[in-house]
Amino acid sequence: MSTNNRTTLFASLLAVGVLASSGCSYLARDTPTYQADTSALLDTKADALQACYDQELARNPSVAGKLTVSFTVEKKTGSVTQLGWDQSRSTISEPLAACVIAALDGLELAQPDQRDGQATFVYTFRNPNAPAGGAESDPGPEPGPGPEEAAEGEDAEAPAA
Repeated sequence: MSTNNRTTLFASLLAVGVLASSGCSYLARDTPTYQADTSALLDTKADALQACYDQELARNPSVAGKLTVSFTVEKKTGSVTQLGWDQSRSTISEPLAACVIAALDGLELAQPDQRDGQATFVYTFRNPNAPAGGAESDPGPEPGPGPEEAAEGEDAEAPAA
C-alpha cells in the first residue's frame, strides 16, 4: 500500500479557559505543543481513514478532494468533541466525510490540558487512478509533519511530506 497523504491545516488552536479546580494535575501546553499533540492523536487513525477512502474508491474510482474537519479538545478530559465537517470547505462525498468523522469520533488526548483547544484540519484525498502528472495522483490522507502555527482565524498549510 502506498503512503497516505494528508495535508494538515490549523485555522487556530486557541488556548482559552482556566483550570477550574485546584489540586488537579493538567498540562498547560503552548500552542505548538497542543498542535503537535493533536496532530499525533489524529495520526493514530490513519489506517481507519485509509479504509474510508478505499471504501469510497470502490464505489467511485475517480474520487479525490479535500475534507475540512473541526472540533474542540475539551480541557480536563482531552476528549475530542463537537466533531464535524465543513461542507463549504470540503470537496468530497458525504459518505466519505461521514466515515472519516466516525473514525475520528471518541479520540482523547492522553493528558488533558488546562485549556480547551479549537482545531480545524484539512485532509486531502489523492486518487491513485488519476492520470500521471495530475494534481491528485497519490492515494489517501497522508500524515505529514505537525501543522504550522496559524494566526487566529487564518489557515496555515503544513509542508507536504
